[in-house]
Amino acid sequence: MKKLLILGANPETIPLIETAKSIGIYTIVTDPDPNAPAKKYADQGININGMDVDELINFGKQENIDGVLVGVADRLIEPYQKVAEGLKLPCYGNEFQCEVLTNKGKFNNLCKKYGISNIPSIPLYKENIPSVPSYDLQYPIFIKPIDRNSGKGMSVVYDEQKLNEGIEKAFTNTSSDYILLEKYMLCNDVLISYTIINGEPILSAMADRYTSKEQGETSLVCLGAIYPSNLLDIYMVKEHPKMIKMLKDIGLKNAILTISAFIENENFYYYDPGFRLQGEAPNLHMEKINGFDQKKFLLDIALNNETDNNIVTKAHFNNQHSSTIWFLLKKGIISKIEGFDQIEKDSSVFYISRRLFEGDVIDDKMIGTEGQVMARIYICCKTNQELKNKIVELQNTIKVFDTNNNNQLLNGFIYE
Repeated sequence: MKKLLILGANPETIPLIETAKSIGIYTIVTDPDPNAPAKKYADQGININGMDVDELINFGKQENIDGVLVGVADRLIEPYQKVAEGLKLPCYGNEFQCEVLTNKGKFNNLCKKYGISNIPSIPLYKENIPSVPSYDLQYPIFIKPIDRNSGKGMSVVYDEQKLNEGIEKAFTNTSSDYILLEKYMLCNDVLISYTIINGEPILSAMADRYTSKEQGETSLVCLGAIYPSNLLDIYMVKEHPKMIKMLKDIGLKNAILTISAFIENENFYYYDPGFRLQGEAPNLHMEKINGFDQKKFLLDIALNNETDNNIVTKAHFNNQHSSTIWFLLKKGIISKIEGFDQIEKDSSVFYISRRLFEGDVIDDKMIGTEGQVMARIYICCKTNQELKNKIVELQNTIKVFDTNNNNQLLNGFIYE
């Protein structure tokens, strides 16, 4: 039985572990948190920090590991590459690719070379912060670290009074010497997912994203995604050729990549590469509708197996309609959750990812991050109208109450 080491044990890594075990792979997941959720699903859980490259290499040698993968954590992608290299095992990205596709500043610079637009932004270096802020951006400004995701260290500021506070928050959450100050985008949002096979990038999925607007000066957190995107045909004409050239030029061979972008007047502004499986998990929709499993694809790469080379571009999802519904919680202690028994019996629901349970606490640090995501529900319907109705029905079915018996759920999204 082959042994696979997976870096990171958040709940979104569980489907990868389940797929690996289903095909006879012995799974070892590492995370410094002894109670990390995915450890309950793996054959073995260890407590080595995913950033500790030397210790992981030593462990891999002692245990005769056959393959290594990163789970669903951006900050572990570069350590994953170094561990794979140290163990002389396959990796889906080289050092340059893993760096440029996780560092938002370097990704922005790469895009500019190919005429691919980014959000208007300026870098702010730690050693050059002026005592009197004067930045060439209009308020509101979005401040973010270049090496974090899921809302960590990010904030929206509407005036100079809050600017330094947001800058300090971003620098506290980064290991880099600079952060980004961006134009705050309030327009539509999409995710674009590619599978690269033998050097050929294939557009595998594209979704419209809906985000929460009710949390004030925090990073926007996703409330749901609709597949396929209404902008798919426009993207294929205007953006896809440029993206194909860029991904080929940086030498991606066998890999996956999901990129987020804002849309304003049919112009795309890219802001976040995801060189890994995503929390949104577009791969689950691909598997359900197109029969292609990105998880299995990554496992084949990690264990040096022959990969499936017969993937057809099916981002239109064969005229089927699917959605991921996110349930976000307000600050407080979860006292009661209702509705999952009913949802589990719904024929349109094909996967449920639960992250928070009764007794869990949502604190200030989690607001504006994916830490406040209680669950994601994945559904597929035959018609667009059926999908709209089902989203409303399921959002009305789930109920969460805090210890004061108050509704703890944020408002859901309306699919228009």
